[in-house]
Amino acid sequence: MRLPVPDRQRRAEALELAHDAWRRAKAAVRRTPGLFVVSLLLGVSLWVFVTDTENPTIVDFFPQPITVEAVNVGESLAVANQLATVNVRISAPSDRWEDLTAANIRAYVDLKDFGARSQDVPILVEVQGISGIRVLDVEPRSITVNLEDLVTRNVPVRARTVGSLPTGYELGNMAPATTLVQVSGPESLVALVSEAAADVNVTGLTVGVEQGVTLKPLGAGGAEVRGVRLEPDTVRVAVEINQSTLVRTLPLTVEIVGNPDPGFRVSSVVTSPAAILVQGPIEALQQVDSIALPSVNVNAARTDIVRSVAIPLPPGLSFVDRERATVTVSITPMSGSFRLSLAVATEGLASGASATVTPGNIEVVLEGPLPVLNALGTADVRATVDLIGRVGTVTVPVTITVPEGVTIASVQPQSVAVTISSR
Repeated sequence: MRLPVPDRQRRAEALELAHDAWRRAKAAVRRTPGLFVVSLLLGVSLWVFVTDTENPTIVDFFPQPITVEAVNVGESLAVANQLATVNVRISAPSDRWEDLTAANIRAYVDLKDFGARSQDVPILVEVQGISGIRVLDVEPRSITVNLEDLVTRNVPVRARTVGSLPTGYELGNMAPATTLVQVSGPESLVALVSEAAADVNVTGLTVGVEQGVTLKPLGAGGAEVRGVRLEPDTVRVAVEINQSTLVRTLPLTVEIVGNPDPGFRVSSVVTSPAAILVQGPIEALQQVDSIALPSVNVNAARTDIVRSVAIPLPPGLSFVDRERATVTVSITPMSGSFRLSLAVATEGLASGASATVTPGNIEVVLEGPLPVLNALGTADVRATVDLIGRVGTVTVPVTITVPEGVTIASVQPQSVAVTISSR
């Protein structure tokens, strides 16, 4: 565990006691020279006490595990297993502890004179680069090391691609500069290696390249085998990229057949997508400027028409992405105007009174969708004057009431004269 640091009050009290003891010791030495040795010992003790008070010693496990390395491995041997990590318990002044890193701690097993077999080997630990640090313990204190005969054999190099080429391009020949490399390591691991893979990234390539690639030792199942070494560990790979087809964007068109219902019209025609990517030989692409979709019949239509259709491709071309399109034909009512003469009706006339309206009829021009205007009846449009609280001869504005969707373009006249009389 890490030892606690004394608080300020206790530290101040301890220092005061130490200084007082030192003053008393010096006075005693002056009176009694024989006490010099005692004074010297007291001074050393005081120095140790003050040092530990100002910079206390910390005893704890280093917070990071340390990887164990193997040293002095025989020339004809190799370590076949993954060496474990260990935890190291150390003692260090607090200021040294703060500077300590994993790079300063070295844990290793000395395999000098060890033969090819599995055996437990004690772990040795040393601290490098920082003085004043003691290693107290290591957990575990030993690990199992499996030593095997060091063997070497040849394996083939296989070039592989990573990523994908742009549309219209295809991979040609891939030739590694070296077809065989040596794999060396523990006998059991070398036996697992079936090939050395050279992964070439071809993403976005449109021309041939030659790349230097780091080799990976692979087993029969395609997994990487660790703990072995390839020589050489890199290889140059020449990659051919060929343009197989051209890619072109072609707009989509559609023919509208027939006529909407009277009073309606085709307001817009939209295809989604508006254009598609196609690919093919340049001779075939030069013959095409657009792609015509199947026609849409709008005969007697009063509402929008939506169709999902297959995109017909000219001979020799192929799709890059989309193979179907959606056609939306918007049908909207045609706008028009309608003139009519309306008799002005009175509202709010007092009981027992009569009214004379001059002029008795007004001219009204209405605008709106033709189907709505054509369907208007005599009761759908009214012209009225409000006579509530009015007497005598007055000029009153005319109110026009129309159905929804119809607007009033003009009213002539906008006001009429009304003479109100009692019966």
